[in-house]
Amino acid sequence: MIKIILAEGHNVVRNGIKVLLEKENDIEVIAEASDGEKVLELLKEGQSPDIIITAINMAPVTGFELLSQVKQNHPHIKVIILSRMDGIDNILHAFKAGATGYMLKSINAGEMVYGIRHVSATNERYLCNEVALTLLDKLLHSAVNNSNIDASNIDMSNREIEVLSLVSQGFTNQEIADKLFTSKRTVESHRQNLVEKTGTRNTAALIRYAVLNRIIG
Repeated sequence: MIKIILAEGHNVVRNGIKVLLEKENDIEVIAEASDGEKVLELLKEGQSPDIIITAINMAPVTGFELLSQVKQNHPHIKVIILSRMDGIDNILHAFKAGATGYMLKSINAGEMVYGIRHVSATNERYLCNEVALTLLDKLLHSAVNNSNIDASNIDMSNREIEVLSLVSQGFTNQEIADKLFTSKRTVESHRQNLVEKTGTRNTAALIRYAVLNRIIG
């Protein structure tokens, strides 16, 4: 069971996320908070979550301040930032401070659950698809070019290339599964295989790799 503390200043948003997560058999929201200060009190009282999901703009203790204190005093707890802001400065700030994931509040239910499971099961960081594609656009329009990337020794199946192409178009795992007449877990498995084969760390890096090596157009 993945135990979650959910910190969000807006009751309607917080309740909506809680209802969404509690539909999953392997996720439990063990506590809620309207700001970071309350989360810190919950931790002092003995609550022991696997993951804290927190908004940024809260008072008196913001999501970034909460992140800093959790990483200092409870380094085993993973923190996912849930924000409306997709600016690169906020994203870099979050990950430099120790965040394990960064998701936009516009994220769909399926991807949120996938991201939580991914963060729980691995020590890898997670960046939601919408942000990853935004960053990818910036990379592709920049002058940055990596001439050392070599895909000649990577063996990708036709199905993996199909999945990669649909990922690059912004489709979710469930939408890709529907298009390919397969299961969402199979699509998730293909995505993980692609990440491992290419040595990339997130969706943006994976798609950039594929574009630079002309695996997809």
